[in-house]
Amino acid sequence: MVERTVVIVGMTGSMGSQALEVIKKMGSFRVLAGTYHSSFDKAQSLAKEYAVEKLICTKDGYEELEAFLEQRRPDIVMVCIPGFASLPVTLKALRTSKRVLLASKEALVCGGWLVKEAMKETSCELIPLDSEHSAVMQLYEPSVEGILLTSSGGALRDWKLEDLDRAKPEDVLRHPVWKMGKRITIDSATMVNKGFEVLEACELFQLQASQVEVLIHREGLVHAAVFLKDGTIKMHLGFPDMRVPIAYGLTYPDRRYEHRKWPNFAETQLRFQQVEKCRYPAFYLAYEIENDYAKRTAYNAADEVCVEAFLQGRIRFTDIARVLAKVVEKIEGTPRDLQDLKDVDEASRKLAEEVIEWL
Repeated sequence: MVERTVVIVGMTGSMGSQALEVIKKMGSFRVLAGTYHSSFDKAQSLAKEYAVEKLICTKDGYEELEAFLEQRRPDIVMVCIPGFASLPVTLKALRTSKRVLLASKEALVCGGWLVKEAMKETSCELIPLDSEHSAVMQLYEPSVEGILLTSSGGALRDWKLEDLDRAKPEDVLRHPVWKMGKRITIDSATMVNKGFEVLEACELFQLQASQVEVLIHREGLVHAAVFLKDGTIKMHLGFPDMRVPIAYGLTYPDRRYEHRKWPNFAETQLRFQQVEKCRYPAFYLAYEIENDYAKRTAYNAADEVCVEAFLQGRIRFTDIARVLAKVVEKIEGTPRDLQDLKDVDEASRKLAEEVIEWL
């Protein structure tokens, strides 16, 4: 079997580390490089354990990574970094590799049309690594009329509404199903993360937001479903383990990863419940900004600022949704290119900080 080359952007994060584990287990892949932001010791340890050939620090920017991609032209680039920074990296990866595995929702949320333009200019494949979008990809067929994405509801799903104001970072970071980074765990509690996924699904599968339903599913076994025009519903089930969609993305269309773990359906309940608007107002904001890339970029930028402010104790958990709504309301415009989006991103961050000061 021909060995395929891989670059992992965000190697020290949860997704990047699990990708290395999967690659080692399956073989036939060679990791040319992995990036890290500040976790040098962890990066060194991973590089030694998994034979990563080069480490690239991105703390001061992504120029070295972009030059490396241009020079080495890897078969696969995994984009696992959070935030707006994932967009220019994804665009570069699409132009310098054969397959991009995208774990960063923000690239499509902020610049979906730019990503699709880049794909038209190249023969590069784009495969989502989110468990929900990977599931939809595996279920998808032309007669799909709508999809269901499931959500855990986050760490505060059973808290009384009147108690949400007093939630501390340590409370919010106790995710009931997945082990993930701090930002995505907080975004799961606000369900901003699921708002991103709705917008991402629209870009990936040519859907309107009204065709994307979201329900809370506590067991974490059903990742997605598709609704077909003849009344058939197809569901994708499996234990919550990100190594499975990672492996599928690496070997698509083949399945080479061996997991061999299935639910005992005789002892399993599958429960679904509506997403309460009073509990998750920031989630519903995503549906209102579906066709506005400026506001979508503002939604992400304000969230990045708010998550950091919450972790620092500068705002309450419930302030996150308030700040997002105010920033999205004030940001307007029609971005035409990446620079326009960068300007919107910068303006939105500044505005978010101003709104936080007013609270």
